[in-house]
Amino acid sequence: MRTHKVSALRTLIGASAVAGALVVAVAPLSSAATAVPAVPGASSTDVSAASHAAASPVVLQRLGGFFAQLGPAGAPLAVHAAAPAAAAVAAEAPHLVGATVPVYYLNPAFVTAPYGTATVAKQEFMATAAVSASGQRASVWTARSAAHQNAWTEFNIASGSTETDMTAAAAKLGNGAIAFYEPQIHAWYGLLKEHVTPLNNDAVHSVGSAGISLLGYQRLVNSRYADKVPGTEYANQHMLGGFSTGPAKPASGTHNENAEMAIGAAGLAGLFGIGYAVRRRRGSFVDAR
Repeated sequence: MRTHKVSALRTLIGASAVAGALVVAVAPLSSAATAVPAVPGASSTDVSAASHAAASPVVLQRLGGFFAQLGPAGAPLAVHAAAPAAAAVAAEAPHLVGATVPVYYLNPAFVTAPYGTATVAKQEFMATAAVSASGQRASVWTARSAAHQNAWTEFNIASGSTETDMTAAAAKLGNGAIAFYEPQIHAWYGLLKEHVTPLNNDAVHSVGSAGISLLGYQRLVNSRYADKVPGTEYANQHMLGGFSTGPAKPASGTHNENAEMAIGAAGLAGLFGIGYAVRRRRGSFVDAR
């Protein structure tokens, strides 16, 4: 028996990959016409590997436990402390729906880099939607395995299917459009060429219903976060949304790979030094092996 911790932090993932990419000094943003680098897409090999990881029997069993904790669709979301009974887990009969998609977050380097030298977003993980017998939806998050270079592994199960829903919404903007997330304000955007379109209400509040040019968006996030990158007093004090915090500590008995991801999430929250709200439900249950 071991405890499997299913986290649902809605924040940036993979601090070690990007911490060194941020520039402490605030670079001047140019308004000159500049070729903007395209956001790299996910390879078919990676998508296939991530999809395979999400569909594994172990993950499907975890999904059953997660759904059993959440309760039926339409009920108020609540994660129960007690481990669900085996019969309740089996009754959820979860299955995956739709394609596995890459999930993009605001690129920290974009905040202070000269326009045209950094992509606005970078891939953080893959997501696959899942549905239970009672109609609940969840998102299985997968990332490259820390133990096996070419393998992918599930590290999080979050309530709802926001990632795949927003990817589908962005696709309606036109060929080549992607969705990306600004986690500090919970805003989802669609990017097509050099125009940023809001995909949810938080994004509308951020850039207006008509959206904004990519250059205008860079100026916006520069004004929000440039004084919070590493090297500033705000970041040096380990502040998150005005509250002092230390590094996250994984719970005892938590799966090692999940613990690494939890630490990465907390570390990336500190890159900008700003807080976030937990809007996705999480659960813990005893997983028999």
